[in-house]
Amino acid sequence: MSEEKSLDHQIAETSGALKVLFDLREEFAQWAEEGQDASKREALDNVLGHVEAMEAEYRRRFEELKAQAASK
Repeated sequence: MSEEKSLDHQIAETSGALKVLFDLREEFAQWAEEGQDASKREALDNVLGHVEAMEAEYRRRFEELKAQAASK
């Protein structure tokens, strides 16, 4: 596989991961708002924070890959 195709493949995979993480974040945020007690809300907030951190890292990677592709 050529380097360019590999880069395109990485961009597509990262984009797909971002879409999944976005959906997860939205769902966890809704669940956290609907939490019935403080311990459930805290647990969901912790999970939501982790998903948000993952989403930020994947967005950083995505932007880096796009910049690499644009420079070729």
